[in-house]
Amino acid sequence: MVEVETTFSDSGYDCDHCGGQVLLRTDKETGQPARVCYQCQECGCQWSRQGEVLRVGRMSSCHTALKEREKVHSEPDFPALTPILITVSVVILILMLISLGGLVTVRFLIPIAIAVFVGWKIYELVKDKIKQ
Repeated sequence: MVEVETTFSDSGYDCDHCGGQVLLRTDKETGQPARVCYQCQECGCQWSRQGEVLRVGRMSSCHTALKEREKVHSEPDFPALTPILITVSVVILILMLISLGGLVTVRFLIPIAIAVFVGWKIYELVKDKIKQ
């Protein structure tokens, strides 16, 4: 027979959504390690010990706070000017190398450019897999 024992203790925190008391919740299930999380007494939101949202509460302020949190924790977008600056910098660098080393330098730049391109594509692929 599986029994679950849930205990609550004061965590010392207040919910930033509704201002309610946040409790430290411990669930002990027979034969399983204890599961510990934070839970708001008022709205029911739950967070892991690392601060990740496990369950969104029942108040509209909870959903609003979750949307704000996603905006803060999302990856920043590069400004539109950044790709232009990178392109101009690369062109200037290539022209400087050609002027200093001649056209023989281009022979060495092509494999480097291919390696950088392949590395960037692998990076994007891994980043997309991690997001999923």
